[in-house]
Amino acid sequence: MREPDVEIGASVEADEVVFRETPDVEERAGADPEGESGARTKRENLPRPAEVNVTYRDVRVSHRLSARLAEPELAEPDEPDDDGGE
Repeated sequence: MREPDVEIGASVEADEVVFRETPDVEERAGADPEGESGARTKRENLPRPAEVNVTYRDVRVSHRLSARLAEPELAEPDEPDDDGGE
């Protein structure tokens, strides 16, 4: 499998965190046309889902999005261009 063409990563750390409301997390990754995408999250000391009004300590979260573009179709060398020229 080849490496991603695009990759974005982020990480956060906190000594302590408390959620006053239930976190609403949505993630979307895409690669058009017909590419592949994926996401990976690593959490330390923070369960999924997080509970309201619970103190979590020494929290670390890292997230990575990646995408591979579709392989370009190679035209035959003798095919005319779209405008009819060569």
